Amino acid sequence: MTKRIGLPLLVLTAVAVLATPAAGRIKLAALPVRQRVEIQLDNAGATLVEEERIVPLLKSTAERGNNRIDFSWSNTRVDKNSILFRPLAIRAGGEFRPIREEDGQKEVAVINTAYPPGENALVWEVYAAEACAVKVRVSYLIDNLTRLFSYRALANADETHLTLRKYIVLRNYSGETFGDAGVYAGFGPRFLKPVGQQERIRMLMHKFSDVPVTKTFTFNWYAHGALNDAKPLCSKVLMHYELTNDTEHKMGTFPLQPGKVRIFIDDGAGGEAFLGEDRASLTPIDDTMKLYLGEARDIVCKRIIETNERHHIRGNLHDQEIVIKYEIENFKDDPATLRIVEQLNNLGRQYFGKTHGDVEWIRGYEGRDKTSEEITFTYPEGGTNPVLHVDLPARPEDEDEKVEKVVVRFHVTLKNLWQ
Repeated sequence: MTKRIGLPLLVLTAVAVLATPAAGRIKLAALPVRQRVEIQLDNAGATLVEEERIVPLLKSTAERGNNRIDFSWSNTRVDKNSILFRPLAIRAGGEFRPIREEDGQKEVAVINTAYPPGENALVWEVYAAEACAVKVRVSYLIDNLTRLFSYRALANADETHLTLRKYIVLRNYSGETFGDAGVYAGFGPRFLKPVGQQERIRMLMHKFSDVPVTKTFTFNWYAHGALNDAKPLCSKVLMHYELTNDTEHKMGTFPLQPGKVRIFIDDGAGGEAFLGEDRASLTPIDDTMKLYLGEARDIVCKRIIETNERHHIRGNLHDQEIVIKYEIENFKDDPATLRIVEQLNNLGRQYFGKTHGDVEWIRGYEGRDKTSEEITFTYPEGGTNPVLHVDLPARPEDEDEKVEKVVVRFHVTLKNLWQ
């Protein structure tokens, strides 16, 4: 009966199989350390490890049989169905040459793979035409060797440009130490780092400099509701940085993966001030990344339903005519543009009832339109969520002078509603 040789995690051992069963399997040598390791982090759910080693083989003969190579692991979660063994080259002097083939038979070839029951191991049976040292590559998927992405954004003092640094963080809780390993995320640079057990390694993938940025102010009544009991017609005004991932805006090198973003601003005195922290969403090339900065305390918007009339068409069909008035004050020292998001499906449900899907709407009613000319419209989230853009002047330089109140109206009719 043959005897197996138990070895530590991810250790290859070459043994020879003798023709006489009583002789059993004989350990030749524990192999040298890995010659090369590559950790592929392309997939967030499965990490591919490829390692190269030099394996000594005996000549396969009828008496001696083929070589067997054990691959065993413990205290790790290696997907045994993902393990591949590939002979690459034979050492000849101080160099390696390709494996040759003669009459359809390679000099070195894997004949069989066995999975010993109840063990975290497998055994390759390998044919060798002559005794040699072979460079082999072993690849496998392993758990608890993971990555995440993070960012650091530094805005200039006037908040028109920023520097965005993108990092990849390798977390090794797999139970294995890999030594110097090539680390690659599927894009960006390849890193060579010593990867130890229970380590977190942070690496700078890319630095985007002088990226144009837009600071936005957004009012969304149906997202946030009343500000408080004292201001029941006001709601939050949220601030964001928006940066576009394209070459025109000095980015567009690759998609930006989701990750935590720490945001700073140049304080104008040679230092940096911390603005906040956000989690960025996946931002493909040509898309926009939004970074949340907090609530604006110096822009106030009051939303008032000025007109709400129902017009009967026929049967159970109706039109709902609504005029929304906004009273806005900007206490900032600089001009600003307020984005007002109106969710017309929610507007219909609030003032009519069930809308039976997306509402049909027009501006004005029967040729009359009280919508303010100062408003410009965009539709980034579809036709039922128009965004109204209102430009606001800076507060007066004279502190005793009252802040100008900007008043605009949105006149909308929700069409063909039925009960």
